[in-house]
Formats: sequence, C-alpha cells, structure tokens
Amino acid sequence: MKEEELSEDKQPDFLLTIHFPADSANPQRFFAAASECIDALQACDKMLLKSFPTSIQPVFVLEQVQNGSLKIWLRQFLEAVDDDALKTLDWKPAIGKYLVKGKHLLLKRLEGRKGLPPSEVLRTVADELHELAKESDALRLPAYARLTEVDIAEQAKIISSSLSRLRPGEYISLGGDDGEAVIDADFSVTDEDINNLLVSQTLESVREIILMVRKPDFLGESKWDFRFDRKPMSVSIADKDWLSEYQKGKKDIRPGDALRVNMKESVSYDASGEVVSVEREIVKVLEIKRRQEQGSLLERVGK
Repeated sequence: MKEEELSEDKQPDFLLTIHFPADSANPQRFFAAASECIDALQACDKMLLKSFPTSIQPVFVLEQVQNGSLKIWLRQFLEAVDDDALKTLDWKPAIGKYLVKGKHLLLKRLEGRKGLPPSEVLRTVADELHELAKESDALRLPAYARLTEVDIAEQAKIISSSLSRLRPGEYISLGGDDGEAVIDADFSVTDEDINNLLVSQTLESVREIILMVRKPDFLGESKWDFRFDRKPMSVSIADKDWLSEYQKGKKDIRPGDALRVNMKESVSYDASGEVVSVEREIVKVLEIKRRQEQGSLLERVGK
C-alpha cells in the first residue's frame, strides 16, 4: 500500500490541547496524557471508518507543539488503497473532513458530562455520524454502514481511559473549523457502565473446547492468555481445585501445551441484538494436552 497525502489547501488540521495550571506537579504526566489522547483519537478514526466498506488507514502527523498548556497541532493523513468501492474522484479530502468533523461531533456530545450518556443520546450520535458519512459522498454506491450505540459507548470508554493521568480541574480540548470541544478530567466510563446502560439480554452457554496455552497465570488471580483458531483469547479459570493443584506444582504446564476444558461464555446483547460484551471462564479443566515434539512425530511417521 502506498501512503498518499492530502494537498496543502485541502488538508484538515485540528488542535489537541492539554489544559493544566502553570504550577502543576509531575509535568511528565501531561506528555503521557497527550500520547494517550492521540491514541484515543486514532481509535476514534478507526471506529468512524467502519462506515466505509473499504480499507483506509488513518495516520496523524505532528505539525507543531506550542508552550503554555500543551498544544499539539495534528494533521490528518490517509493511507490510500485501490478499491472499487470508492469513487474515482479525489476522495481523500472528503473522508479527511469527515474524520475531523466526526471526532469533533463525538467529543462535543460528551462535553460537560461526567459519565456515559443515556442510550438515546448514543443513538442520536450514531445517527448524526451516519449522516456525516453519507455527506462525504466518497463511495460509488451509497452503502455507508451505521455505527452502533455499542461503538459509541466503547469509544467513550477509550477517551475516558486517556484522561486517567489528569487531575480535577485539568481537561483536554479539540479545536478546529467547527469550534472547540472540551472534556474534563473527571469524565469516566467503565465496562460496568456500558453493561448497565446497554445490556438487554445475556445468554450463557458451556462448551468443550481445546485452548493452546500462551501465558499461564502463576498467581491464579488474573486471566490466562490462550490461543484459539489462531487468535489470542484471555480467559479466567474458575476451576479452583485444578488451580490449587497447579499452584502447588502438581500440574505441569509447558510452552506449547493445551488445555481441554469446559468453558462458559456469557454474551450480553443490547435491545437491537448487537453484542455489548463477551465474558469467558473455564469452569472445568478436563485434560492437559502435551505439545507433540517434532522429533517424536517424525520417528512415528518413519516406523
């Protein structure tokens, strides 16, 4: 893929500012907060681009840093791909404008709030972002996917996490052609908030499954890292008897081993059927499956 830049006269710019008193202690935390806020804005762009049935990658470029409160000018670049879904016109300025407006719109709807907005507000934001995507007119066919309330809620949580280093009275702002949107340091969204607001139904099931061990938890207080279907999966082990034997050294887990287990999966849905969260735990460890060494396998094949 080739990275292409927007022309200077069409390049959308925006200003991220970390606001804090001049005599604030531990100033290094503001630079860490700035980095985390930029990560949150990039995550927001990836969410916004879900409206387009094509692979476009957003890239931020640092243009300027100003003193006083930490002011960071960022430029929006797009990594271009050949895709028949896009019009042949220069779509990059249109989508770049959509991303800048979308970020501002989302932050503006969160402005002045201490926590996650009500579900009807999330629904309105999703509708507004859908209209913004359609206004970009970047696709050959008007097939712009609508973001869900879950998408908006999850992005609010990411923004909340990026503010964790700030203290009461400190805040961030995003400025651009559409004005300034401000988010206070005490804005907070947790997984529990999302579940309480959005979950309409939770379905539970238990299935037998084999999980490849990537990283055991030696203390037994957190999730184990597994691999399933070539993808990472973190799962807690609720089989206390098996865990006790493992922690006493009676169960030997080696790199590359696998566990045959009964795993309970709890999937929570919102009222429209969208998945809000997935929780997994191993309720019973049935067997340790040893990694098959290549040498021993070749020996058996040769016999």
